[in-house]
Amino acid sequence: MKAKQWLAALGGATLAGGLAWQYLKRPRDVRWIDYVGELPHPDASRFTVVDGVRLHYQEFGAPDAPVLLLLHGYCSSNYTWKDVVEPLAAAGYRVIAPDLKGFGFSEKPADRRYHVQDHAQLVIGLLDRLGIETATFVGNSFGGAVALACALMWASRVTGLVLIDAAYNDAPLRQYPFSLYARIARTWLVGEAAVPLLMATRQTSETLLRGFFHDQQVVTPERITAYFRALRTVEGQRAALTTARQWDLNWIEQELSGITVPVLIIWGEYDRSIPVTLGVRLRARLPQAEFVVIPDCGHIPEEERPEETTALILDFCRRQAVRPVPSLAASATAALAAGASSTGAPVNLAVAVQPDTSASADTTPPHTTSPQAAEKSPAE
Repeated sequence: MKAKQWLAALGGATLAGGLAWQYLKRPRDVRWIDYVGELPHPDASRFTVVDGVRLHYQEFGAPDAPVLLLLHGYCSSNYTWKDVVEPLAAAGYRVIAPDLKGFGFSEKPADRRYHVQDHAQLVIGLLDRLGIETATFVGNSFGGAVALACALMWASRVTGLVLIDAAYNDAPLRQYPFSLYARIARTWLVGEAAVPLLMATRQTSETLLRGFFHDQQVVTPERITAYFRALRTVEGQRAALTTARQWDLNWIEQELSGITVPVLIIWGEYDRSIPVTLGVRLRARLPQAEFVVIPDCGHIPEEERPEETTALILDFCRRQAVRPVPSLAASATAALAAGASSTGAPVNLAVAVQPDTSASADTTPPHTTSPQAAEKSPAE
């Protein structure tokens, strides 16, 4: 009996020691300068301070071009836009892709101001810092919620919305794979103990990441590293935990009637974390919106199907610049009206959009740093 007790005690001590080691070996945060050789478009990186928070962003295109502001999702970074930023800029747009507060290479303060309204305020502050009056906001997942919050709280700054598998209520908290993590993270004390362990290993991060993609071949070692880099740190985990606990988006859905700008909704057909039925529901609450479903695609179309996503964004923006013009996505809207049941059944839509080659890339002025931007390659 004593031998069993000793073995149990030894096993418990070993487990506790392993857990303690996982906690202790975590880096504090990530520094841009340490990973510059691994990053996409490092020459486009900038840092600036907004409301006391140091934000990392990337900028492409001419400073006097129409602005596209790209907002990533929860636990992501501006890495998610790496395959769309240059084509968008080459088409004649100034593209700004920030890391939201608490994610990527942006600062991750322990100030507990991670509500969607807090993120929205910083995004508007970034536009102010860069001297940008208005922009078309493009948001994926939680970034879509931030874009919607900006349109509701600072309507005059938003000329259009592109919502890509966007969060706009608390339903994602009940959808796998996010639901499992959210349930743990939003439980006091359990979250503090478990979230660092969930994010501390590359294997766990890979398992969670695969749940957001339909095409598993897209989940490459390089992509896993990009997501894992900040989430394995003390400050990254704290920011992720705080944002999950402050996820309170139902007010956005209740206020959707206040959105009056043109809207394009893009959804991955096989999104498991925010299913296409929620896209149908969003379209029903935004009567002016166009709705396009990309087939054979998961939660992050800009990574899984970047060419189609880019073409849809460009088509939408160009048509807004020359309104009124018949919508290229009108067939998607018509199919939605004909095929969506009153119960919100899934709609399988696809609009084939070819990139407009009439706008030559070589007519776009070279990248120029905004005069208000902070240093290009800071030694952190």
